[in-house]
Amino acid sequence: MSVLEKTLTGVDAARAQTWNWLAINETTLEVSSVVEARAADLAAWAGDVRLIAGAEAQAWLDELTSEPIVGVSSGEETHSVLAFLGDVEGEDLDVSAISLLCEEGAAGDATIIAAGEAATTANTCRLRLERDSSATVDILVARPEDALHVQSFGATLEDDASLTLRIWILGAAKTTLAIACDLEGARSRFASELRYLAGSEETIDVTYDVRQLGRATEAEIGASGVLEGSAEKTLRASIDLVRGCKGSKGSESETVLVAGDGVRNKTLPVILCSEDDVQGDHGATIGSLSPEQMGFLASRGLSEADVVALAGQAIIDDAASALGDAALPEIVGWTRAARGPEAAAQAADAGALIHGTFCDVADEEA
Repeated sequence: MSVLEKTLTGVDAARAQTWNWLAINETTLEVSSVVEARAADLAAWAGDVRLIAGAEAQAWLDELTSEPIVGVSSGEETHSVLAFLGDVEGEDLDVSAISLLCEEGAAGDATIIAAGEAATTANTCRLRLERDSSATVDILVARPEDALHVQSFGATLEDDASLTLRIWILGAAKTTLAIACDLEGARSRFASELRYLAGSEETIDVTYDVRQLGRATEAEIGASGVLEGSAEKTLRASIDLVRGCKGSKGSESETVLVAGDGVRNKTLPVILCSEDDVQGDHGATIGSLSPEQMGFLASRGLSEADVVALAGQAIIDDAASALGDAALPEIVGWTRAARGPEAAAQAADAGALIHGTFCDVADEEA
């Protein structure tokens, strides 16, 4: 297989562009590709799902995933799809795609795990939720500090459909997420929670673009994370309350703990509105621990480093308790390498507490 390097521009572009000197409108990626790649074979409905990773980035993703994982959820049973990336022996580039259709009244779920040692992992996830259906999608990024993960996600929801998207970013040299959701049907609902860690010189770049088109739709985007060292994070979150979506509600919120003099945090929250009788709001809490907070915590025997470590561990434990069997060994392994055996043991305990799952956390070098 012939491999070549290429630069992707216009990745994760914001819907509403702002002053260019902020360097927040979009990002670029240096990626590997293959000469003999071909376009993905998609179902007709999947090809209609809107994606926002950027024209160059999406073309790169699609040409490397000619056989997407396809799931169709129907009836009363929940259809589950799992994509595991990064653990293909001898491969530095691991790219996959998921196409999940939830038919009327059905339920489905998908889990995307980016772990392992491959230099680059990437995934495209396309969802269509028909009337009165539901889905839950979990995404975990637990990569080495020199690795790259690229994620493109798009979903279309019909009447009374509901989608929950949960994302945990624990580590990677650079992670990009492009998330599009179209609430086309009346009373459709989208809820997303992003939790992230970044230290050293790691970079996280995330774009949300939610369009509320149907009446009485609901969209909620939440994000929280810890930035240490010289980490950089960019979050672009746009909610568009389109004419015709009367009675709809959209909200965005973010909480960021800044724990390093070299940290760069950029947040671009946008509410677009062309309809009356709607509600849209956004807010962000970004900063470091205040002297008053530190004084209180010091009186209880905690240093600033202890508090930052506890905040980071809470994100790891949340991933372990939520994902359980699906990703616990990867979470524990990443934590052992990045934060030590004690933190790994705590993550394993968090998974076991909820799921009863045992995970060996013995230090391999001991």
